[in-house]
Amino acid sequence: MSNMKESINGESSNSNKYLVGPGSGLIIMGAFYLFWWIFIAYQNLINDPRWAHNLAYAIIILTVGLAFYQKSVISRMVALIQAFFLPVVGSGSFNTVILTIITGSILILWVIIIIIEKTRGKKILEDKLQKRTWMWLNLHTLVLAWILIAHMGLMFIIGRLPLEAQLYSYNPMAGYLVNLPPESREFGTWVFDITLFLWAIIAIWEQFKMGYNVQNKPWPKYSFYMAMICMGASLLALLIQQVTIGFDWVSTIYS
Repeated sequence: MSNMKESINGESSNSNKYLVGPGSGLIIMGAFYLFWWIFIAYQNLINDPRWAHNLAYAIIILTVGLAFYQKSVISRMVALIQAFFLPVVGSGSFNTVILTIITGSILILWVIIIIIEKTRGKKILEDKLQKRTWMWLNLHTLVLAWILIAHMGLMFIIGRLPLEAQLYSYNPMAGYLVNLPPESREFGTWVFDITLFLWAIIAIWEQFKMGYNVQNKPWPKYSFYMAMICMGASLLALLIQQVTIGFDWVSTIYS
């Protein structure tokens, strides 16, 4: 009976804690994303704080990736709330520096919850929910978070891109441009958003294939590979842009 409970909670003794899959891919992606903007592209943040939206994106991706390894309803609900901020950031409706602070605070809250659960040796709400409800919430909160992550590309291609030239011609800080910089010719943005959308499709397909995975069977590695392709292709796109149109294209295109 205890073995059944351990399996349902995803904490069996033979559990692969370093499972390669969507979680590890997002963790590497989010961590590298943060590293890039803090230590490599930091000058862009200093010159134009609107680029802080990339820090918010990175924190959100990192949080959702970490939640994959903590089968706890509360921790994954917090990760889902975190993911809800991605379309908000991508819309350009609010100051992205403030949103970065908010997402950073949510990540800290998530870590505190995990510390509390590890210290107690019991997950919050574990005794108050039926096993089937517990498993259902653990699975679907994470899938919803992945769907929200996929909105990064949708917010750019469908929400912002059609309006960018018109808004900029009216005023460089008109509409969402007050909070987000122009990105219509940013090769890295295009490639990252499209490949991240493909990553979400693959991750959801893997989850459908694995189901609740109460026995912690090895996870398919396609989503992990797709995350690595997303990162590598985006870096290649930045290199191509550097040797072609460059990064100071806004004044030329919208002059």
